[in-house]
Amino acid sequence: MEDYVLVVDDDPNVTTLVVDALSLFGLNAQFAVNGVDALKQIEQNPPKAIVLDLMMPGMDGFTTITRLQRNATIRHIPIIILSGIADASEQIKNLPGVVGVIRKGDFSIARLSLLLGQAGMLFTH
Repeated sequence: MEDYVLVVDDDPNVTTLVVDALSLFGLNAQFAVNGVDALKQIEQNPPKAIVLDLMMPGMDGFTTITRLQRNATIRHIPIIILSGIADASEQIKNLPGVVGVIRKGDFSIARLSLLLGQAGMLFTH
């Protein structure tokens, strides 16, 4: 299967925004509505990067990160946090696997591009 970025968010408007932004960069995207669905997809076909919300029903982003880190074959996948409760605090940035944080109210294509570059998905200048 092709390389892709997994977008994990329970808000369909946010998912559409991020998937559309990823397509502008020529990246394939898939989505999941919570951590449970995300982990199922990841185990079947690991993505090259994950854009992850923190507050979702079923399984939140914090638990999803913990579960990802328990599995040696998928713990290396870079994670970009995209959440309304996220900020640039060291506590969020230092979660295992997190390459960066975007606050939903401050979403920008430029910031997503920068973090995708840090995740090894894009070549940035």
